[in-house]
Order: sequence, then C-alpha cells, then structure tokens
Amino acid sequence: MSYSETVEQAISNIKQQTVLMQRSLNNKKLMDALKYTSTMLTELRNPKLLPKQYYELYIQIFDSLTILSAYLVENHSNGHHLAALYELVQYAGNVVPRLYLMITVGTSYLKIPNSPREEILRDMIEMCRGVQNPIRGLFLRYYLSQRTKQLLLPIEQKDSIEFNSQFIITNFIEMNKLWVRLQHQGPLRERDQRTKERKELQILVGSQLVRLSQIVDDNLTLYEEEILPILLEQIVQCRDVVCQEYLYDVICQVFPDEFHLKTLDALLDTSLQLNMEVSVTKIILTLCERLNGYIERIRQNQSEDNDQNPIKEDILERFWKHLLKLNDERPDLSIQELSGIILSIMNLSLIWYPTNIQNLNKLFGLVTQKCKDFGEERTQDSESFMVKLLTAHDLDGVKNYKKYFFDIITQCDSFQDLLSIQNSLSQMDVLTLIINCFLGNDTDKKSESQILISTKTQLERFLIILEPMITIKTLTPPPDKNTNEIKEYNAQLSREYLLSVHQEKLAKMCHFLIQNIDKTQFKTVESQLELLLMIKNVYHKGGKNIRFTYPTIVTNFWRMIRKCNIFKVKIPKRKQYYENLMKQIFKYISRCINDMFNNCGNVCMDLIYKLNLQSAALADQLSLVEISYDFFSEAFSVFEESLSDSRTQFQALIFMAQTLQKTRSLYKEDYYNQLIVRTTLHGSKLLKKEDQCRAVYVCSHLWWATEISSIGEEEGETTNFVRDGKRVLECLQRSLRAADSRMDNVESCELMVEILNVCLYYFVHGDEQTTHVGISYINGLIELIKNNLKSLRLEGEQRISEMNVNNGDSNNVNNSANGSIANKDKYVMGLDGTYIKLRNINNSSSAHIDFKIKDMNINDMIQIPVEHFDRTCEYIINQRDIDNRFKMVEL
Repeated sequence: MSYSETVEQAISNIKQQTVLMQRSLNNKKLMDALKYTSTMLTELRNPKLLPKQYYELYIQIFDSLTILSAYLVENHSNGHHLAALYELVQYAGNVVPRLYLMITVGTSYLKIPNSPREEILRDMIEMCRGVQNPIRGLFLRYYLSQRTKQLLLPIEQKDSIEFNSQFIITNFIEMNKLWVRLQHQGPLRERDQRTKERKELQILVGSQLVRLSQIVDDNLTLYEEEILPILLEQIVQCRDVVCQEYLYDVICQVFPDEFHLKTLDALLDTSLQLNMEVSVTKIILTLCERLNGYIERIRQNQSEDNDQNPIKEDILERFWKHLLKLNDERPDLSIQELSGIILSIMNLSLIWYPTNIQNLNKLFGLVTQKCKDFGEERTQDSESFMVKLLTAHDLDGVKNYKKYFFDIITQCDSFQDLLSIQNSLSQMDVLTLIINCFLGNDTDKKSESQILISTKTQLERFLIILEPMITIKTLTPPPDKNTNEIKEYNAQLSREYLLSVHQEKLAKMCHFLIQNIDKTQFKTVESQLELLLMIKNVYHKGGKNIRFTYPTIVTNFWRMIRKCNIFKVKIPKRKQYYENLMKQIFKYISRCINDMFNNCGNVCMDLIYKLNLQSAALADQLSLVEISYDFFSEAFSVFEESLSDSRTQFQALIFMAQTLQKTRSLYKEDYYNQLIVRTTLHGSKLLKKEDQCRAVYVCSHLWWATEISSIGEEEGETTNFVRDGKRVLECLQRSLRAADSRMDNVESCELMVEILNVCLYYFVHGDEQTTHVGISYINGLIELIKNNLKSLRLEGEQRISEMNVNNGDSNNVNNSANGSIANKDKYVMGLDGTYIKLRNINNSSSAHIDFKIKDMNINDMIQIPVEHFDRTCEYIINQRDIDNRFKMVEL
C-alpha cells in the first residue's frame, strides 16, 4: 500500500475508502472494513504533507474512524469481541495504520462495562512510542487524547485522579518531545519554515495541559506536589525557546489563579532557568494579569459590609526578590525587557496594594540603577519604554491619574532620579502628560478626586519634577555665518513654538498649584505667599524662559494683594499688618519685573511695560500712592530707554493714557499732573505727525476724567474729577497743528475729522465755559475740513482726467471724481494709519477685512475722509433734536 501524490488525491481516496468501509460494515464484513480503513490510514504516512494539509486529512479520517468505533461498540456482543479484535489489529502491516486501528478498537473496548481500562490505557500509550516522526507522532497521540477524553478511570475509583493525570502527563511529555524534535528536521536553511510549522502544531501539545487542568480540578495538593514540578521540569529540560514560551503561557492560562498564587515561587524560579532568548517580560506579564484578575474577582465577591482584607500574603515581595535575582543573574538583560517586567509588577502593585507607594519607589530605583549601568548605550527603544514606565502607560491599576502622579511625585525619590537621567525629549513627553493630567486635559474630571498641597515638602518635590521643563534652553542665533551652524539653527526654528507650548503649560501649572493649596494647612495669606515665592524661585532657574512664566507669578501676586485688601476691611485690628504685607508683595512684583528685564532684555520690553502699568493701576485702586507712582515711573523709564519703534511707542502711550485716565489716588501731591504732562509731552514728540496728532488728542482725555461706575462715581454728583478745559483745548489745538502739517492731504483731512469727533465729545459732555470747546471752534474746524475736502476732490478730478485722456476716453470724468461709480468695496483708516478694505459691506452682515492695503485708487483714498465727515455731519443733524446747541453748528 502507498499514499497519494497530492492532497486532492488523498482526500478523494479517503472518501472512497470510507464509502467502501461503510458498505462492508452494513454487510457485516468487518475484515473487509478494516482492510479499507487501513488503506485509508496509509495516507497519513505521506512525509511531504505540511501540518495544515496533514490536519485536513486527519479530520476526515477521524470522522471515518468514529463510524467504525460506533459499529464496534454496537456489535461487541454479536461475534466481534473487542478483546480479540484489539489483538488482531496489532498485526497490521504498517505502524501508523496499525496504531490508529489499535487506538480505535481499544477506546471502543473501554466503553464496554468491566473492560480492563487501566491495562488498555497503559498499553495504548506505550505502543504510541512506535511512531517517532514528529508530525505523525503528534497527531497519533492527539488522536489518543481525543478518543480517551471521556474514557479514563471513573472518579469514584480509588487513585483514579492520580492515574488519569499521569496518563495525560505521559502523553504530554511524549508529544512535547516530538514537537521539539520537529525543529531539527530538514536542512538549516528551512529553520524558519520549521518554526512556523511548529507554531501551527502547538495547540496539539497545549490541549494536553487543558485536559490535565480538567482532571486536576481543585486538587491543589496534587497540582503543587506532583503535576507542576513535572511540567516545569519538562519546560526547563527542552531548552527550546518556542516551547518554553508557549508552555509557560499555557500553564498560566489553563490552571486556576489560586494555584498560581500558592505556587508563585516555583513559577518565578523556573523563569530564571529558561533559555536566554525567552522573553521573561511576556511570562511575568501573563502571570501578573492572572493574579490581577484573581484579586479583582475576590473584591467583587466581597459583600459591602465586609471590611476584611482579602490579601493575606505579600506577593509583591516575592516578585521583588525574583526581580533582584533576575537582575543579578542576567546583568545583560536589556532595559526594554526589564522595564516591561517592572511595568507588569507596577500594575500588580497598584491593583493589590494601591496605597503602598514605596513599592513603586523601589521599582523606579531599580530601573534607575539599570539605566546608569547602561549609560549612553541606551537605545531609542529603551527611551520609549522609559516614557511608558514614567507615565503609567497601559497600566490598568491606575484608576485616578491625578492622585497617582501626585503621590508618585511627592513620595517617590526614585521617580525624580529616573526622570532626570532621561534625554530632553523624553523628559518633555513625560512632563507634558503629567501636567495635562493635573490640568484636566485627558481625564474625566468627575472621576478625579481633588488634589491638595498640604506641606511645603510636597510643593518642593513637585517643583523639582518640573525643573527639566523650566530650564529647557531657548533658541539663540548662531554667533557667526558658518553654514553648518545656520542650518542647525534653521532646523531648530520649529522647536521655538514647542518651547512656548511647554512654558504655557508651566504658567497654567502655577495657577493649578496655587489654587490647590490646602487652606486648612495654609490659612494665612503670608503662608500662601511663601508657597508662591517657592514657585517663583524655581521658575527663576528658567533664565530667558521667565518671560513666559513670570507673568503668571505676577498675576498671583496681584490676587494675593486683593485678598489682603479684603482682609484689611474685614479685620480692622490688623489693618496695618495687611497694608505692610501688600507693600511687601508689591516689592516682590517689582523684583519679578526687574528679573525679566535683566534676563530677557529687549525681547519682552513691551510686556515689562504693561506689567508696570497694571501694577501701578492696582496700587492706585488700593490708595497706595507712592507705590503706584513708582510703577508709573518705571513704565516711563522703559518707554524712554527701550521702546524705540515708533509704532510700539504710539501703542504704549495709548495704553499709558488709558491706565492714567482711570486713576484716582494719584491726584494727591500732584503726581497725576506730573504723569499726564509727561505722557502728553512724549506724544507730541513721536516721530510721525499722524502719531503725534492721535496721541495728543487721546491725551486730552487725561484732563477730562469720566466717571467709573464700579467705584460708585456718577456724572453730576462726583465732584473730585480732574477736569481742565483749558488744557483740553490746548491738546486739541496742538493735535490740529500736527494734522495740518501732514504732507499727505488725504490723511491730514482724515485726522481733522477725527479731531472734530473728539471736539464733539467734549461739546456733548460739558459746556463751553468748562471745556473751552465751543460753537465757534467747532464751526471753524468744520470750515477747515470742508476746504480741505474740496481741494481733495479737485485733485481727484484732475488725476482722473489725465488718466482718461491718456487712455483716449473722456467720458465719466465727473462721475468718477464724485465717486458715483458703483463700488462695493469700502475703505477706512485705522488708528495706526493703515488702510482697511471692507468688502461687500452692503451684502453681508459681517464685512471681510483686508489690512494694510498698499495699492489704492486716489478716488478710494479721497472717499475715506469724505465718508467719515458725512457720518459725522449726520450725527450732528440727529443731535439737533436732542440738544438745541447743535443747531448752531454750521454744516
């Protein structure tokens, strides 16, 4: 008998022989049926079959043999005694058909009452040794396992569990040997192919352990004393990587968690004896996952009123000892592997002992030492593992990330040590995730408990963790024009944005820390101020980076000053104390601003200027006159010494005027008058005439204060306003002179219209005797504007005429000059002198704006002051119904 050449032929032959076998069985011709069965089984002798092909044939043959087995059991008492038949089939010519037939007849005999079960089982498993070909032997023993699944010794029989488990273990050992032997079949170049085939067959071996777990059930003593030692011995002795990894995983998966808890030491010790190429990380991970699942189920089954702790032994200590032993015996173990193991153990610790942070501290310490041992030999992969470790990536045990990181940062010295030896990018990744966690960017706030800083030590540890992000270097230009340095500089330009993002997070973190101070521990403003000073001192290490973070410090100083002012009112007995404390805090603010000046220079002069003004305004609100004046003086010093750009100077003076106009306490000792005169003087000295004009007419409001309703002032009832109409008129006249001297007629006329609007403001809010801005002055200004607009129209007509003559077109001259041509685009002039186009303002609720229009038609430019003046005239006409004085304004 021979096997078929192809799988298709083999399948066809099996089907044909199966039909012949069934026909013979129907005709009670058992010998013929056995002959056809033997022919069919010959197909399993083909050495060219791949595992998948062999399995396909095996399934079909298994179904056919099931038919034969059913017939044998049914006809046992009708002349086909299975004991005799069991002896008969052992004379088959080929060993593979012989053993399949023997197992089929033998397992059929086991179904007969009073059959010699133990003798038959031992005989079958011994006879299977006759096939040593790996694939044939594996499937033969798998067939034995399937046929005997429900036919082992009954449970009620004495020593049945021991015998049944021993039977399965023996079959498992032989199958494992065959499986390992498969790796060494064929030429060396096909080794990878053999490995692939072995992984396809591993389920056959693993099925034996599944059967074993079913036999053992809950017999821990049998498992611990007899079964597990044999299994672990087989794993260690085979020295095969694929085998050891798979079988260790199967043991962890198929046996109960309680068994693993009791035999943990044996499992961990065995992992140290495995092949050096075996992934210990995977083994520990699987074991930890099973134990974590066990404790979760235990806790779920506990009743709500049961306070008993289900953990009776410290399994983490056993893992820790294993980890130390592993590190000693395997000093070459990579950081990736060690980090993976520690991640698993960390998760175990967080689930079993969520309140014991020192367990994590020990684990971080071990990784830190490992990183130091490897030094610069660490790879990029190891750095990514470090980020996962430090950020609790993929750890199921972390239920409250804010609480986790807070406890880690404030209680684990090793965490900071490990973070400090990582590269800059890794540190930024870790800190970014931690800060996002605290700021609530990646967690559900409803599930997070509030974090409170109750001691200075906690804050100090927190700030130490943030130092890598605080001290990250800013981008500086190369000192010379070396090509390589310039390329490197350009390559780093994209990091400037990232730098500002990091500093923004630090600024937000400052607010978070101050807002989460435990008020029961830090009851006084002074104690809270001490914590803010700690943050300031650490942020100072950032050097030039303080331009991003110090404004936050200053803002919190302002908040504490306002808090002191509230307490000063509520507690009159301590009024002097809080006044002194406010003055001290203002000194801290001044120190912060000076630090920004010394470290950052011209980069943040505009910011320094504004911080001085805002601090001055706050001091004025609190009636701290001297302090307010000092901050205003500092702002002027910055303006005079550091703000050189004309546009920046103009904006700075506008901001100064806005701030001064709201002050009140500076009226004392003539400070206010000194400051507004200085402001106006600077405005009149700006480089550009248009800036001079606008700055001076804005400064006119400094001599005509308006009420601030938030502090209880009301128009007509509050009498302590600074209002000097004579000075107002002087400012307007000086502004008008600057506008008239502007060489650009369009802009000069536009400035005059703006001045007219300011004059109308004073006309509405006062009378001529107080404001000195009367009807005659307004009428004169209107007449001047009209004359200038007339000149602009004539200029426009002349230019358009010249353009049309050059183009050979003399039509539409008057229409073009008068702006009668349909044009949906409208233009206005901004306060900084730039032209602004408003597109489709008639067809859209919100106009599209284009800034800084450079190329404009002369007619469009003329229309700007014309339309502005028309709107002003319309306002005057409307006011005549309200105020009779406007009827004397000549339009």
